[in-house]
Amino acid sequence: MIDVKYAVFGKLENNCYLITDKATGKSALVDCTEDSEKMRDFIGDAQLEYILLTHGHFDHITGVKGIKELTGAKAVISKEDEPMLSSSRFSLAVFCGGTQNNTMAEIVVEDGDTITLGESEIRVIATPGHTKGGVCYLCDDKLFTGDTLFFCSCGRTDFPGGSSSEIIASLKKLSALEGNLIVYPGHERTSTLDFERAANPYMK
Repeated sequence: MIDVKYAVFGKLENNCYLITDKATGKSALVDCTEDSEKMRDFIGDAQLEYILLTHGHFDHITGVKGIKELTGAKAVISKEDEPMLSSSRFSLAVFCGGTQNNTMAEIVVEDGDTITLGESEIRVIATPGHTKGGVCYLCDDKLFTGDTLFFCSCGRTDFPGGSSSEIIASLKKLSALEGNLIVYPGHERTSTLDFERAANPYMK
């Protein structure tokens, strides 16, 4: 079982989540918008094992290099989005006025992989559409959706690597998951999967 806390970072108001395995105290950070005093205070004295990246856009990865150096955590990203960690063009930083702190992934994942955090298991769900390598992370009844699924909306698909048909297929894949999962998106407010199934026009 895990605990979740979150805070909002950066000009694009990104949600970053610190998830902690209750049994062991080991933690993972979902997305890392910046390496700042606010981020370091947010992490605190957590035993940070992983930085779980939902995709490779600059506003989700800018802080990875610094936080890895601080904590020794391992960066986790999909194979398709891994090149974004070392390219300001692929991450869109160069086009959007963002910062690119080049780094690399210690762990590259694909659909169906699991990551062990203490006594908890985190499942990787490939959800392309916003980027080619977008993923969600599922642990217990908690679904971290990055920029795939938002409250009554979904991620934009007009960036390089985006696809409207792929994101609709990814949303259908999420809709088919069992249970009324708590949805923790990369931006905006939290939701539940039952609510999104009923109210989100992109999931119908």
